[in-house]
Amino acid sequence: MEIDSIGTKQTLSDSALCIELIALFATVFPNLSIEGGADDPFYSAPRPNAKAKILFSNNYPRSLLHEVSHYCLAGKARRRLDDYGYWYHACGRTAAQQALFEQFEARPQGLEKAMCAIIGLDFSPSLDDFSGRPISKVFLQRLESHYQQMQTDPPPMARQALEALKLYRNSTSAL
Repeated sequence: MEIDSIGTKQTLSDSALCIELIALFATVFPNLSIEGGADDPFYSAPRPNAKAKILFSNNYPRSLLHEVSHYCLAGKARRRLDDYGYWYHACGRTAAQQALFEQFEARPQGLEKAMCAIIGLDFSPSLDDFSGRPISKVFLQRLESHYQQMQTDPPPMARQALEALKLYRNSTSAL
Protein backbone atom coordinates (compact mmCIF):
# COMPACT_ATOMS: atom_id res chain seq x y z
CA MET A 1 0.00 0.00 0.00
CA GLU A 2 1.30 3.45 -0.81
CA ILE A 3 0.01 6.82 0.35
CA ASP A 4 -0.17 9.65 -2.17
CA SER A 5 0.52 13.32 -1.42
CA ILE A 6 -3.00 13.94 -0.11
CA GLY A 7 -3.07 10.87 2.17
CA THR A 8 -5.14 8.55 -0.03
CA LYS A 9 -4.24 4.86 -0.08
CA GLN A 10 -3.07 3.68 -3.47
CA THR A 11 -2.77 0.11 -4.68
CA LEU A 12 0.72 -1.21 -5.31
CA SER A 13 1.74 -2.20 -8.81
CA ASP A 14 2.06 -5.94 -9.43
CA SER A 15 5.85 -5.67 -9.38
CA ALA A 16 5.88 -3.71 -6.11
CA LEU A 17 3.46 -6.15 -4.48
CA CYS A 18 5.62 -9.08 -5.59
CA ILE A 19 8.67 -7.44 -4.02
CA GLU A 20 6.78 -7.05 -0.73
CA LEU A 21 5.44 -10.61 -0.82
CA ILE A 22 8.89 -12.04 -1.58
CA ALA A 23 10.30 -10.17 1.43
CA LEU A 24 7.42 -11.36 3.61
CA PHE A 25 7.78 -15.02 2.65
CA ALA A 26 11.57 -14.80 3.10
CA THR A 27 10.91 -14.23 6.80
CA VAL A 28 8.37 -17.07 6.98
CA PHE A 29 10.36 -19.60 4.94
CA PRO A 30 14.05 -18.72 5.37
CA ASN A 31 15.18 -21.83 3.46
CA LEU A 32 13.29 -20.75 0.35
CA SER A 33 14.24 -18.26 -2.34
CA ILE A 34 11.48 -16.76 -4.50
CA GLU A 35 12.13 -15.05 -7.84
CA GLY A 36 9.80 -13.58 -10.43
CA GLY A 37 10.32 -13.01 -14.11
CA ALA A 38 10.16 -16.64 -15.24
CA ASP A 39 8.41 -17.62 -18.46
CA ASP A 40 7.12 -20.72 -16.67
CA PRO A 41 6.84 -21.38 -12.94
CA PHE A 42 9.26 -23.92 -11.51
CA TYR A 43 10.30 -25.25 -8.12
CA SER A 44 13.94 -26.17 -7.73
CA ALA A 45 14.57 -28.45 -4.77
CA PRO A 46 17.35 -27.51 -2.34
CA ARG A 47 20.87 -28.47 -3.31
CA PRO A 48 24.01 -28.65 -1.21
CA ASN A 49 24.77 -25.03 -0.26
CA ALA A 50 21.66 -23.75 -2.10
CA LYS A 51 18.16 -22.99 -0.85
CA ALA A 52 15.06 -24.33 -2.51
CA LYS A 53 13.84 -21.86 -5.13
CA ILE A 54 10.46 -20.92 -6.53
CA LEU A 55 10.38 -19.23 -9.90
CA PHE A 56 7.03 -17.63 -10.65
CA SER A 57 5.63 -16.23 -13.87
CA ASN A 58 6.66 -12.74 -14.83
CA ASN A 59 5.79 -10.46 -11.94
CA TYR A 60 2.28 -11.70 -11.27
CA PRO A 61 1.30 -11.77 -7.59
CA ARG A 62 -1.21 -14.56 -8.27
CA SER A 63 1.53 -16.72 -9.77
CA LEU A 64 3.71 -16.07 -6.72
CA LEU A 65 0.89 -17.01 -4.34
CA HIS A 66 0.01 -20.09 -6.38
CA GLU A 67 3.58 -21.37 -6.31
CA VAL A 68 3.92 -20.65 -2.59
CA SER A 69 0.67 -22.60 -2.10
CA HIS A 70 2.24 -25.64 -3.74
CA TYR A 71 5.30 -25.24 -1.49
CA CYS A 72 3.16 -25.01 1.65
CA LEU A 73 1.16 -28.12 0.78
CA ALA A 74 3.98 -30.34 -0.48
CA GLY A 75 5.31 -32.71 2.13
CA LYS A 76 8.97 -32.89 3.13
CA ALA A 77 9.69 -35.68 0.63
CA ARG A 78 8.12 -33.78 -2.28
CA ARG A 79 9.99 -30.59 -1.36
CA ARG A 80 13.21 -32.55 -1.99
CA LEU A 81 12.20 -33.06 -5.66
CA ASP A 82 12.26 -30.54 -8.49
CA ASP A 83 8.71 -29.40 -9.20
CA TYR A 84 7.75 -31.59 -6.23
CA GLY A 85 8.10 -34.65 -8.45
CA TYR A 86 4.85 -33.91 -10.28
CA TRP A 87 4.27 -34.45 -13.95
CA TYR A 88 3.07 -31.60 -16.07
CA HIS A 89 1.36 -31.77 -19.43
CA ALA A 90 1.23 -28.48 -21.24
CA CYS A 91 -1.89 -27.18 -22.91
CA GLY A 92 -3.37 -29.76 -25.23
CA ARG A 93 -4.15 -32.30 -22.51
CA THR A 94 -6.60 -35.10 -23.10
CA ALA A 95 -9.81 -35.00 -21.07
CA ALA A 96 -8.36 -37.68 -18.76
CA GLN A 97 -5.12 -35.71 -18.27
CA GLN A 98 -7.14 -32.58 -17.53
CA ALA A 99 -9.30 -34.41 -14.98
CA LEU A 100 -6.14 -35.61 -13.20
CA PHE A 101 -4.70 -32.10 -13.30
CA GLU A 102 -7.90 -30.71 -11.76
CA GLN A 103 -7.82 -33.37 -9.03
CA PHE A 104 -4.36 -32.22 -7.91
CA GLU A 105 -4.90 -28.48 -8.43
CA ALA A 106 -8.01 -27.96 -6.29
CA ARG A 107 -6.15 -27.96 -2.97
CA PRO A 108 -3.36 -25.50 -3.86
CA GLN A 109 -5.89 -23.24 -5.52
CA GLY A 110 -8.03 -23.40 -2.38
CA LEU A 111 -5.03 -22.10 -0.43
CA GLU A 112 -4.25 -19.53 -3.13
CA LYS A 113 -7.84 -18.29 -2.93
CA ALA A 114 -7.51 -17.90 0.85
CA MET A 115 -4.26 -15.96 0.38
CA CYS A 116 -5.85 -13.71 -2.23
CA ALA A 117 -8.84 -13.03 0.02
CA ILE A 118 -6.57 -11.92 2.86
CA ILE A 119 -4.69 -9.33 0.82
CA GLY A 120 -7.57 -8.28 -1.41
CA LEU A 121 -6.49 -9.79 -4.73
CA ASP A 122 -9.15 -11.03 -7.11
CA PHE A 123 -9.11 -14.80 -7.47
CA SER A 124 -10.35 -16.89 -10.35
CA PRO A 125 -9.76 -20.61 -10.83
CA SER A 126 -7.06 -21.55 -13.29
CA LEU A 127 -7.13 -24.78 -15.21
CA ASP A 128 -4.12 -23.99 -17.36
CA ASP A 129 -6.18 -25.35 -20.23
CA PHE A 130 -6.99 -23.41 -23.36
CA SER A 131 -8.97 -26.16 -25.08
CA GLY A 132 -12.26 -24.35 -24.56
CA ARG A 133 -13.56 -26.97 -22.13
CA PRO A 134 -15.57 -25.34 -19.34
CA ILE A 135 -14.39 -25.53 -15.75
CA SER A 136 -15.95 -28.62 -14.23
CA LYS A 137 -18.40 -28.27 -11.38
CA VAL A 138 -16.53 -31.01 -9.52
CA PHE A 139 -13.31 -28.97 -9.66
CA LEU A 140 -15.09 -25.84 -8.44
CA GLN A 141 -16.69 -27.80 -5.57
CA ARG A 142 -13.33 -29.30 -4.57
CA LEU A 143 -11.65 -25.89 -4.76
CA GLU A 144 -14.34 -24.35 -2.56
CA SER A 145 -14.09 -27.19 -0.06
CA HIS A 146 -10.31 -26.73 0.20
CA TYR A 147 -10.76 -22.96 0.47
CA GLN A 148 -13.09 -23.46 3.45
CA GLN A 149 -10.58 -25.85 5.04
CA MET A 150 -7.76 -23.31 4.59
CA GLN A 151 -9.85 -20.73 6.42
CA THR A 152 -10.66 -22.98 9.37
CA ASP A 153 -7.99 -25.68 9.69
CA PRO A 154 -5.04 -25.21 7.33
CA PRO A 155 -1.99 -27.48 7.49
CA PRO A 156 0.96 -26.03 9.47
CA MET A 157 2.96 -24.43 6.64
CA ALA A 158 -0.20 -23.05 5.05
CA ARG A 159 -1.17 -21.61 8.44
CA GLN A 160 2.24 -19.88 8.68
CA ALA A 161 1.78 -18.30 5.25
CA LEU A 162 -1.80 -17.22 5.95
CA GLU A 163 -0.90 -15.72 9.33
CA ALA A 164 2.00 -13.80 7.77
CA LEU A 165 -0.33 -12.43 5.08
CA LYS A 166 -2.81 -11.32 7.75
CA LEU A 167 -0.05 -9.46 9.58
CA TYR A 168 1.05 -7.92 6.27
CA ARG A 169 -2.52 -6.83 5.49
CA ASN A 170 -2.98 -5.34 8.94
CA SER A 171 0.31 -3.46 8.79
CA THR A 172 -0.41 -2.01 5.34
CA SER A 173 -4.01 -1.10 6.19
CA ALA A 174 -2.77 0.87 9.21
CA LEU A 175 -0.88 3.27 6.93
